[in-house]
Amino acid sequence: MSIIKLYLFSWLLFSHAWAETDTLQIITAPEVKYMVSQGNTLLIHALSEIEYELQHIPESINIPVTEMYHTDKLPEDKNKRLIFYCMGAKCSYSERACQAAVDMGYTQVYWFRGGIPEWRRFNYSIKNNPSLNQVNVEKLSPAKVSELIQTQAVFILDVRPLWWKVIPKVLSNSHFMPLVTLQYDYKQLPKNKPILVVDGYMKQSPSAARFLIGKGYQVAGVLKGGIRRWDKEGYPTDEHKPD
Repeated sequence: MSIIKLYLFSWLLFSHAWAETDTLQIITAPEVKYMVSQGNTLLIHALSEIEYELQHIPESINIPVTEMYHTDKLPEDKNKRLIFYCMGAKCSYSERACQAAVDMGYTQVYWFRGGIPEWRRFNYSIKNNPSLNQVNVEKLSPAKVSELIQTQAVFILDVRPLWWKVIPKVLSNSHFMPLVTLQYDYKQLPKNKPILVVDGYMKQSPSAARFLIGKGYQVAGVLKGGIRRWDKEGYPTDEHKPD
């Protein structure tokens, strides 16, 4: 995705009052299952293609939230029922995708707020890519990461979401590439250095690491526990300064 498209998307999302989010219709896993069985429903995974390949609800399609305003996967019929999901209540991508759909004039928009975690709690089936999920990713403790940074010229890749407010701390010399754009931008990463992948809580980093390993990159591992654990254990950080 080009920087211009990403900027335009971000501007469109932030140009209205997010108080409207209160009007979104939140539904549960059984309701999702029922609606899909009734037809005239499009179930949409709002995270990156990388995460979709790793795991998604059967019969759902992938429209990353950053592509909502220029995708050709949305139906022409504005009355078709749309359900968006991602990785649960703390993941804002599906909520933002819902709001984008409302802004675009769709009249039946539902937010499956519980997402994949809730779907799994009901023991409903999940479709995944076994070859990707079986890729071994080293989970490095803060102590191991500290040693690695001091002894090797590692490239620190922070893959936290586009919109993150908690834990405004980062490792020094980090390079930011949100997981939702990694599939487009990964070729910008160096192949001559080991890559250390980090995020806030070790939620996105394993997926990013598996993807990069599959593309032939040297991945030293991911920071176990994310920046939250790193900071809690007293290791040095810098303050995140968004562009």
